[in-house]
Amino acid sequence: MNELIISAGFGILGAIVRVLVVSLQITQLKKKIAYSGFMVYAVVVLAVGAFSGIVLSYGKVLSFLAGYAGLDLIEGYYKVFKKRQIKFK
Repeated sequence: MNELIISAGFGILGAIVRVLVVSLQITQLKKKIAYSGFMVYAVVVLAVGAFSGIVLSYGKVLSFLAGYAGLDLIEGYYKVFKKRQIKFK
């Protein structure tokens, strides 16, 4: 149980770093954004980061990196399942 919480925590830390990087990129581009939309993005990234950290819980560093790349992982999963035709018998 504690391992799952630790993995989720490191995944969330990675997601927080991802949100900070994206916010810095937005401020450098000087684009106007809707803060409510950005908050929804942040919450989704944190949730996906925690989930990715738990799924790839082979260590603290890997959980952190999985949290950082969480949305990229979900997009990769989506592309893989989209290309395959899943048939139920």
